Amino acid sequence: MATSTPITIADLNQTDNETTLNIGNLRRAYAVPFGSDRLSKLNIDADPLFHVLATKRNKPVNDTHFKIFEQRPFLYKRYAYAVGWKTWSGTGDVPVTGYTVNSADISTLTPQTVGSTFALKMGTDYNSVGNIQNVYGQATNKITIGAAGTLPIFYMENQIIKICTKSATADLVADDFITCRIKSVQTSGYYAYLGVIVVGALKTAANKYLCSFTDATTPISDTYTYSRGHDVGGTKGVLETMKTYVVGNAFKSGSGLPGSMNDQPFSTRYGLTQIQKHALAMDNSTMATELKFVSNEYQRLWSNVVATHKWDIATDLYFSDLYEEADGTRHTQGVVPWTINYGNIFSLTTSSTEDSFINDFSTLLDPRYNPIKNYLFCMNTYYWDWFHKVGGYAYNNLMLGNATATYGAVYANSLGKDSKIGGATIFQYTTYHGPVNMMRDIHLDSSPVKIIAIPMNNILYRPLVGNGINRDTTIYVGVNKIENTGVDSTTNLIQTEFGAELTLPETWAVWL
Repeated sequence: MATSTPITIADLNQTDNETTLNIGNLRRAYAVPFGSDRLSKLNIDADPLFHVLATKRNKPVNDTHFKIFEQRPFLYKRYAYAVGWKTWSGTGDVPVTGYTVNSADISTLTPQTVGSTFALKMGTDYNSVGNIQNVYGQATNKITIGAAGTLPIFYMENQIIKICTKSATADLVADDFITCRIKSVQTSGYYAYLGVIVVGALKTAANKYLCSFTDATTPISDTYTYSRGHDVGGTKGVLETMKTYVVGNAFKSGSGLPGSMNDQPFSTRYGLTQIQKHALAMDNSTMATELKFVSNEYQRLWSNVVATHKWDIATDLYFSDLYEEADGTRHTQGVVPWTINYGNIFSLTTSSTEDSFINDFSTLLDPRYNPIKNYLFCMNTYYWDWFHKVGGYAYNNLMLGNATATYGAVYANSLGKDSKIGGATIFQYTTYHGPVNMMRDIHLDSSPVKIIAIPMNNILYRPLVGNGINRDTTIYVGVNKIENTGVDSTTNLIQTEFGAELTLPETWAVWL
């Protein structure tokens, strides 16, 4: 007598059964869930930057080509570099020729004596139209001292200027300074020429070398590799000490009106919108066929199309470069080419320390140039892990005891809890510069970018909306259907026309 039930009989090759449409065992189900309730599905958080911008920095635009305006204050721009000098009697117009430009030694001008007079040749490193400045590490768009458009336009008689000096030509920082009143101002080409009288002498005559010279004979020309407020690794001077600033003015009793100030702080850029499209077509017979795990195959594929659409927008927000092709195809500006081409450029390696990173912060967040504090630091996976280690392990912040000759430094840094902004995970790393919001984005894993600092005040996601037509992400159902084409299939379309508005590149930074 049989004691088992034939529950594993399959329909394969059964009598009177065709052999092409096999469904396996006729009776045993193996607990297979014919539905989605027990289907394990991998959900990927793929596009955090797009989420943040679309929810927090979304401002529609009504033109495919849009103008962008920037304004930079003049307050910290009243400086130039002394790149030449000569003796001057103190009377008449200051000359514009005959200057010594190959010696940092100004001892013959007797700067240690109040009442001495001499002349200076002054050049600067920013464009007076727009107050557009050099950006740290940015060689591509550098502005050399005395280049076209850099004429110092702010000098006036009776202003007081401060000139920094050093005791040796190889020194990196200032040892002394003199203050002088301007008696005469002339301009020629892109330089200003000042006739001055010493009103605050050198404290020590040996401090006779101009800080604006990089060695005994060479006046500074390129400034983009110099940190503004601190020495970079003990190899470069502090840029601020190389500058000669206006620090006030002084007039005699009964004098008349001073000169009138003027500046032009405005500059413009432009942006473009870009059209992204993704579609899915399927014949109607397949659409009507119900499958095992997800019965509606069209819906399953369509969810992939939508995810791909968002992924591609996010990728373009990173890597697209502003360009319009001859046929009219437009490409918007992505943050990576923008920052590499125009922003601050720093280096970061596996041997980098917290000290070096804080130095970079100091350069980026110098209040004379960049008042922005609201940043989002997007980074690849490796440095996302690196920052969690730096913020999370005490050994990286403090070395206890005297086991070695090296002492650790106590930093006001701490590991913050992860939070959500616009659906994206944010890690807050606290420094004395303030909180730093950091976000891992796997888009950067396949690029040379390790970290990119995005000033949230200077970026907008700009979908095209105008004349009652919204070109932001829209799903068009049935753009091709049997009813209107006669073809037995259905096509759906998802489309977005968007642009990115990026401004003030000196507030952006990338670590490569």
